[in-house]
Amino acid sequence: MEKLIKNAWQYDPGAAVATARVLDREIHPEGLDIRRHRFLRPGRLDGDRHAGHIISVLRGSARLDVSNGMKRTLQLDAGVHLYLPPGKESIFTAVAGTELLQVSAPASQARGKELLVRDEAFISASATASQSLRWILTPQYLSRRIFLHHDPVLLSSAGHPVSWFRTTMFDVTGLPLNEEGEPVFKMSYNSRTECNVCYDVAGAARVRMARHPYSNRDQAWGPWYVLDNDSTYHLNESAGGCDVECRIDEATQTRQYFRNKHEVFIKNGQVTLCCLFDPAPTGVERHRPGEYSDYEPLAQVLGTAQYRLHQAEIAGFDEMVDRLSLAKASGELSRMQGTEYWERYLQGREAQAGIEANLAAALIAEGKGRERVLAQWQLPDAA
Repeated sequence: MEKLIKNAWQYDPGAAVATARVLDREIHPEGLDIRRHRFLRPGRLDGDRHAGHIISVLRGSARLDVSNGMKRTLQLDAGVHLYLPPGKESIFTAVAGTELLQVSAPASQARGKELLVRDEAFISASATASQSLRWILTPQYLSRRIFLHHDPVLLSSAGHPVSWFRTTMFDVTGLPLNEEGEPVFKMSYNSRTECNVCYDVAGAARVRMARHPYSNRDQAWGPWYVLDNDSTYHLNESAGGCDVECRIDEATQTRQYFRNKHEVFIKNGQVTLCCLFDPAPTGVERHRPGEYSDYEPLAQVLGTAQYRLHQAEIAGFDEMVDRLSLAKASGELSRMQGTEYWERYLQGREAQAGIEANLAAALIAEGKGRERVLAQWQLPDAA
């Protein structure tokens, strides 16, 4: 199965919309369809009411007319994401240059029953004084966690909740070196597959995947793949496959698979992508520069005191994000000012700005120059 997928844009002469097939549910292990849609000129795109969809506006702007008895019109700009459940008639009308990214599953894999709108303007304000919950800025990347394990959206064909992130990985200058002496972003998502749809790549960027057996020293690697705006790299080893290492964790007596170990190199730019995980991460994890970052197996997170606390903290912010996002898309945001949801937004944004300011100060003290890489990605209040 392909590790690097290159867009093949298809459209009829004179058509308003070009479409690229990224994943196909009949072929790829997640059992989901992923499509990119690009408006070559002003036009419309009709939705499929028999499926559930995650849709992200990558560029431009679109109007969504949606109904299942009662019609609603929403204005969606870049940075807005939504979940459309089955049964809703939908039409997207967009200006030239607009690009949409769509993940679809049959109704049997549609976990959510209600329309969700999530605007990054409000996702960025999901933070307590001590913890970022959905807008995660690290020395290596900015991750916007649009849909996590607890969010009612789509299931993979294996019955797992899937997640949807928008992530920007930064120039690797100043990061720890790999065995070959290059600074790289190191990841090893051992418990899940991962699809990374790149659409905003600047500078020199490439990715490579480890070969089995995995090793802490003298790791064997596959070739480097060059990334551009039409690339998707798919970490698609399936749990239980003959090419995937497995051991029994003595503490939990559960199987642990070793897969999807990879490195990303970026120079003089960044890579922005939308990322799908199967199964979905919970939002409870840690990443450290120089180590191979991982999301722990769900069995080791669900039911823990840490996860219960995370769920309690994120619940109020989720309601704020959903209500304000829908109000903004409906042209009614001014009515929300002064409400408890608006106050929660202001408090969350201030907390996120404080966390980012503390991170920048710590990087300045480190003296490796990473604060200069992060500066353009900090919230305006924290810059």
